Amino acid sequence: MAQQSFTIAPAAFDAKLLPAGARTPGTPAFREAVNTFLQQAFEGFGGRATFVVDDERISVTWNPDPARPSPLKAIGILLQQGRQSEAIQLLELLLSHQPHNVQLLYNLGMALSDAGLLPQAEKHLRRAIELKHSFCSALVALGVALARQGKSEEAVKTLECALASEPDNFYAHQNLGALFLKLAQFEKAIDHLRGAVALQPADQQSWVSLGHALSQSGRADEAGEAYAQAIRINPHTDIAEQARQESSGLAQQTFAHGGAGAPRVEAVQHCLAALKTFAPLTNAEIKRITGEIAMTGRNGFDINKGEKRYTLKLMPGEYSGLQLLCYLYVGFQIIAPGTSIGFDLEKEYHAALALFQGNKP
Repeated sequence: MAQQSFTIAPAAFDAKLLPAGARTPGTPAFREAVNTFLQQAFEGFGGRATFVVDDERISVTWNPDPARPSPLKAIGILLQQGRQSEAIQLLELLLSHQPHNVQLLYNLGMALSDAGLLPQAEKHLRRAIELKHSFCSALVALGVALARQGKSEEAVKTLECALASEPDNFYAHQNLGALFLKLAQFEKAIDHLRGAVALQPADQQSWVSLGHALSQSGRADEAGEAYAQAIRINPHTDIAEQARQESSGLAQQTFAHGGAGAPRVEAVQHCLAALKTFAPLTNAEIKRITGEIAMTGRNGFDINKGEKRYTLKLMPGEYSGLQLLCYLYVGFQIIAPGTSIGFDLEKEYHAALALFQGNKP
């Protein structure tokens, strides 16, 4: 690979990347700190590099190692590590040598967008698209940058252009679906989010977003299935926890609506059965049972379907999702009164408790 030269003005260097006492251009400390930064960066790029840092310019002359990968790979690692400011500075330096490199423009635009520097991001992404009209990824990135600035109408048009260029682009469907969800255009959101999960079925965030859109459009059963799928993909992530909370809230809303404010008779019966089951047991035994129920329902219970599809080792038989929620609620009221299970069964529990105590000899 041919020798490459990069030059920027000292004022264009991000002084926040330097130690606190070395941020003033024109000082020996600034020159030394910039030189150290560049040395460390170009060690990651490979090849041989020399640096000139004076009052007028910051220059790098670099002889790449043809056996080493593109510098974009090393910069990509910085971005993955959350070191956006460093990555942006290096991308700007590389762009000074190749101002028409669409890949550099795209990566710089993405990094600037993620750093919240949206007008700058928009400028570089638009330039990339000017140079390569069919650059779908740049269209998606521009759509995201526009949406982040509140330019929703233009963002929609840009993302739709991306899909016209590449109909099966996952990121275009995902971001367009999220944008329509934000704009409360739920049917359009559902269409694009279904497209996203069809293209990448293991993407948890798309399933959660689809759940939101379905829930907002009044399709509670389908929303519950979307949340459940998000949890099944990986139950140990923050996104899975979000899905659990949304699913629980949706189930609670559906449950409360069905009872029109009064205790649900079916739930009262299940709570009463739980009180009878737990009455002869010790708190330690009840704790083991509630622990098993909690583990069984770690991906959420389906309470809208009455079929008995759950089993436990510590309680023989088969149970519906609502039954186990009632047993869990009652168990906690016995061993740790006031504990929340994320599902409100207070009215049903107290109604069952009154029946239980009234039936005592």
